Amino acid sequence: MPRMKISPQKKAQCIEYALSHPEISVKQLAQDMGIGNSTLSKWLQEAKAIKHPNGERQLSPEQERIRQLEKENGYLREVNEVIKKAHQYFINNPCR
Repeated sequence: MPRMKISPQKKAQCIEYALSHPEISVKQLAQDMGIGNSTLSKWLQEAKAIKHPNGERQLSPEQERIRQLEKENGYLREVNEVIKKAHQYFINNPCR
């Protein structure tokens, strides 16, 4: 069965509905919503952990900047690895 792409709006609606109806089991809610039980459980755990009703994590400007720098750092490390491999290739296989 192919994976279903769930929009952020539907995710937020599912979380909000599940949190507002604690009397209904997660298994039943997931079945009614047409999503996996483990998926809904994971969403609810995340939403409860950060205590934000729609499940979206709010980052401070410093945290956002760190996240961007870590992403850029990872990209630059990948580029550096490619350059190292290309260098080794051209050393071992000089053009004639």
